[in-house]
Amino acid sequence: MNTIHAWFSFEKALRAGSAVYRKPGGGTVNVTRMSSEKDGKGSFPQDEKYLGEVITDQEGGCVRETWRVPSISG
Repeated sequence: MNTIHAWFSFEKALRAGSAVYRKPGGGTVNVTRMSSEKDGKGSFPQDEKYLGEVITDQEGGCVRETWRVPSISG
């Protein structure tokens, strides 16, 4: 099974959305950035949280493609 490092940023999720990926243990997480290098920096490092490793797309790890929640209108 091939894995890749994953992160989640609230700011990036609000602007661009997030995808759902499977973790090697079977759980799922919302992901905004993935990298083969663990120490890479994203565009929103101030709120980015490291999620650990997720299963790659090629191995069937993507549960839901990147999707952005519709904005709330008043």
